[in-house]
Amino acid sequence: MELELIKMCARDLLNANYAIAFTGAGVSTESGIPDFRGPSGIWTRDPEAERRSYEIFGKFLRNPKEYWEEVLKSPFYEILEKAKPNPAHYALAELEEMGIIKAVITQNIDGLHSKAGSKKVLEFHGGIDKLRCIYCGCRFPRQEFAKEIEERKVPICKNCRSPLKMDVVYFTEQIPTDVYDLSLAEAMKCDLMLVCGTSAVVYPAAELPRVAKRRGAKVVEINFEETPLTLEGVSDYIIKGKVGEILPKIVEEVKELRKKQ
Repeated sequence: MELELIKMCARDLLNANYAIAFTGAGVSTESGIPDFRGPSGIWTRDPEAERRSYEIFGKFLRNPKEYWEEVLKSPFYEILEKAKPNPAHYALAELEEMGIIKAVITQNIDGLHSKAGSKKVLEFHGGIDKLRCIYCGCRFPRQEFAKEIEERKVPICKNCRSPLKMDVVYFTEQIPTDVYDLSLAEAMKCDLMLVCGTSAVVYPAAELPRVAKRRGAKVVEINFEETPLTLEGVSDYIIKGKVGEILPKIVEEVKELRKKQ
């Protein structure tokens, strides 16, 4: 059954005019990055960490120095920085290089899609490798402020001189308009969306597969188990299993089909 669905997905990708991928935590967990709400998730094991996550954006607004002190002592960012791309990331990058996948919209903040070689990546919830000014919207490579961060100083925007925060989007913080608009445009433009490793329950990101479906796109899930997208009939079909195992098989099948064309 799985093999037939992989062949179907490869055919659908080849027949698509504008295919995109939408990825979530299930892609990152295969790189050793823990999720938040799973059985062994960060917040499952430490409910206090979940409570703090709801407060951190407000802390930045009130006291940027205190915010940075909390960010820098969090072990989660160290885990993210040490993580390496896995076969799922490389498979999506290869599909883009082949001209099949036109963009990757990701809810992950680890930057692993870009590290794997994907060029057009929209980080819906931001990324740890950048800092962002919430006042003028400017983003900067985090490395540009390495000295300030190392010395525990608050990084200051080079454009408007306001305090900078991590580009990561926190609870109670709005999705930056630029990435939201670009992601929505991709969802409206695509005729096939690969939904990889996400149950699509966190809004507004979860709206993107539904937008694609309403616009007539085919939605294909690659997930370990059924999700609301499956149960609501948003996805046309689901390939169950690990994303890092299934996506490389799809790439190989695409190559085989291309040989026969």
